[in-house]
Amino acid sequence: MSTNPQFRVRFLSRLGALSLITIGLVAGIAAAPATALQGATLQATTLQATTLQGTAATAVPSSGWSPPASSSYVALGDSFTAGQGAPPYKAGACLQSKYASYPSIAAAFSRLRLIENKACSGATVADVGAQLVGVSASTKIVTLTVGAIDAGSNDVLAACAPDPASPLCAAAIAASTAKLQALGPQLAGLYATIAATLPEAHVVVLNYPKLFNPGVAPLGDLVNTATDALNAVIQGAVAATANPRIIHVDVTQEFAGHGIGARLPYISFDQANLLAPANFHPNALGNALGYTRALANDGVLRR
Repeated sequence: MSTNPQFRVRFLSRLGALSLITIGLVAGIAAAPATALQGATLQATTLQATTLQGTAATAVPSSGWSPPASSSYVALGDSFTAGQGAPPYKAGACLQSKYASYPSIAAAFSRLRLIENKACSGATVADVGAQLVGVSASTKIVTLTVGAIDAGSNDVLAACAPDPASPLCAAAIAASTAKLQALGPQLAGLYATIAATLPEAHVVVLNYPKLFNPGVAPLGDLVNTATDALNAVIQGAVAATANPRIIHVDVTQEFAGHGIGARLPYISFDQANLLAPANFHPNALGNALGYTRALANDGVLRR
């Protein structure tokens, strides 16, 4: 870690704040017996400490280092960047988390200066293009998630949740597959547009986590397979731009073993309220130890 005393104070302050956010929100992810919550909190605390120690070791060289100037950061995209799985929400219709979206957490634990999170629940590729309006051309970092709505993810969940073996579900999957074929060029065009509009920015494209632990339910395996297909399209679209400022970050390994059905899930799911807005989105843990950790592991938080 840097020997600069002021930076050390700021770094430790951020580390402590992120730990408190994570631990505090773990206790609210489900209504469970006290002993279960204690076990979950202990496991989360241990995992958080290990993760942040690793992040510190890679993010801050031990000698000859002085902190760079903060980088202006703007977040774009859909509900996964808005933080829909981590209520309470800000006022408005976008279901943005007040405290625990991954852009907020990433900015708190790095030198990124979050200018604005313009992500909105339900945003499509076209919507993200519109979100660019008003973003400063001097922005240095952009992160985004988009593509799931265009691929028909909501339609698949609605059609397949009652019966994954139904003809209605099969039709929804077929329609989603057809949409994926057209989605790649749309995504590549969006990424290129963002890079051209913001010539000083690195455009960080994050994909989607698998929502279910494998084998939990037929619906879960079906949704995970669809997520794999969507993620392959996203990765291919990034590669198609051939632009070194457009970066793909895969979050699936950080979420592995923490889907719905796991002992410590990173995905919100309320069985008592299947229509809860947070359902099927990363909870506070998913935003901190899933998305933010993926950004740290891929070096984005050092920029």
